[in-house]
This record gives sequence, C-alpha cells and structure tokens, in this order.
Amino acid sequence: LQYGPETESRRCESFSQLFDQFFAEKDHLERVRQRGQDLIQTVTSARDRAARKLNRQRQELAATAGRELLRQQGDIITSNLYQMERGQTVLQAENYYDPEGGQIAIPLDPLLSPQQNAAHYYKRYNKAKTAEAVLTVQIDKGEQELDYLNSVLELIKLAEGERDLQEIRQELAGYLRRPKKAAKREKPVTGRPMEFRSSAGLRISVGKNNSQNDRLTTKLAGKNDLWLHTQKIHGSHVILWTEGQPPDAQSLGEAAALAAWFSQARESKKVPVDYTPVKYVKKPAGARPGMVVYTTYQTAYVDPDGDLAQRLRI
Repeated sequence: LQYGPETESRRCESFSQLFDQFFAEKDHLERVRQRGQDLIQTVTSARDRAARKLNRQRQELAATAGRELLRQQGDIITSNLYQMERGQTVLQAENYYDPEGGQIAIPLDPLLSPQQNAAHYYKRYNKAKTAEAVLTVQIDKGEQELDYLNSVLELIKLAEGERDLQEIRQELAGYLRRPKKAAKREKPVTGRPMEFRSSAGLRISVGKNNSQNDRLTTKLAGKNDLWLHTQKIHGSHVILWTEGQPPDAQSLGEAAALAAWFSQARESKKVPVDYTPVKYVKKPAGARPGMVVYTTYQTAYVDPDGDLAQRLRI
C-alpha cells in the first residue's frame, strides 16, 4: 500500500506464475518497442504536426470574430465620403451602429482615396467571412485526423508480431516514406483479431488495429451480434458473437471488461463501454479506418481486467 490507492494488486498462485506474467508483459512491450519504433516515431511526428496546424487554424478562426466591425467601418466611411479628402489618416465620425451614438475613429490609408479606403474595409470583411467558412471545415478535418492518429498510437501497443505491425504500416501508407525504387507492390497483409471465449462459452473478438476493427465490424460480424467500444475513448472494437440468441449477462460483462482493458482507459476504473447490435453501427463514406458512428446503444460501467483477458484468451 505504500505506492498509493491507485496501485493495482494481482494475486498469483506461485512465484513462477508471477515471473512468467511479468516477463511475458515485459517481453511483449520490448518487442513492440523495437519492431514498431519506426511506426511510433512516424505517427507521433504526424500527430504533433496535426496538433500544431490545428492550433494555428483555431487562432486564425478566432481572429475572424471581429469581421463585423470591418463591415461597419466600411459603411461609416461610405456614408461620410462627402466630407473626406485624400491623404487623411483617420476618420472621426458618428458611429450609428452604437446605440448610445458615440464617435468612432477609423484608421485610413493616406495613399488611398476615400472610396478605396471603404473598399479596403469591405475586402477585409469578405476575406474574413470566407476564411471562417474555410477554417471551420479545415478544423473539423484536422480534429478527425488528430483523433485518428491518437487511436493508431494507442493500437500499436496491441501488436503481437510483425504481421500486425505490417498491417498498420499498410494503413499508414499515406504517412510513411516509400523507397524510391520499390520492387514489387507489396501483397496486402491481413492479420487476425484476438480471440476470447466467455465463461458461458460465447466467442469474443477484439481488433488489434483499425484495419481489423473495420473488418470485424463492417464485414465479419452479423447484424445481431453485439458491438462494444469504450465511450469517447480510443480502443479496440469488440464483437460478442451472440449466435442469434440474447447474450447472457456474464458474457456481456466480460466482453465489456475486455473493451475497457484494450483501450486508453486501461488504468482507470468504472470505464463507460457502449454496446449495441452491429446493425446500428455505420461507417460513414470516406471515414478513416476504425471510425464508425452509432446512435442506438446502452452503456455499461466496468473495470478493466487484465487477468480476465488472460483467462479467456484462446
């Protein structure tokens, strides 16, 4: 208990079992670190670039918030053209947009005529208006890309061998540098998801990367099988194969615990896991690998359980 209340305690039958579990996990992490280091570096760099770009776009969007003042200033200049002269640097005029009827000082370019100064303010207003529309779309795409890259970083940890890593490399073809002289086009690699068997005998499949997640959810699972995923948290798609029957509560709870364990919330407690029949899960056209939408669902709050994952693995 000296390490604090967040420390997890696991009970083992013997020191041999303890050492076997410890070194198995250590070897797995080391294997992923060595073989997947290029992927981790590439995705981390892409993620950081996307985050910086997104931050700049948000700042640019915030700067367009004052565009309405530019239009008002153009209107005020236009209504005062009769009393303006070329070479003025400031227009002092009544601000009829101010409910209290105050004065406003509008900076002018002395090299421009009064009409050109008004046109200059309208041009800046229209440019800011267009920028807002464009930036809103770009920011939405940037947020999706950042979310996707974070999901890839999380799922790289689940790779169990070179085949899984190669499947992720295929998925990241647009981010990876290809050699100038590529021999032949590489044959697509198709990895297998992790397989488990619930205490009641139902099959549970867990995707190890976004490609496997897509195949499980959109191609392999039946419309009445159950789909599970941590709520708004990066993690694996989990399929509970119901065999056409309503699943028992224990199998559902175990599948939810696996979804929580194979997610970014592995070290948390009471993790929200959404579940719904596969028929309610849709992949939007053009969506990135692993990205789906769903509306009809229920939520279970479960604790991630690594020991359970080891016991149920087949």
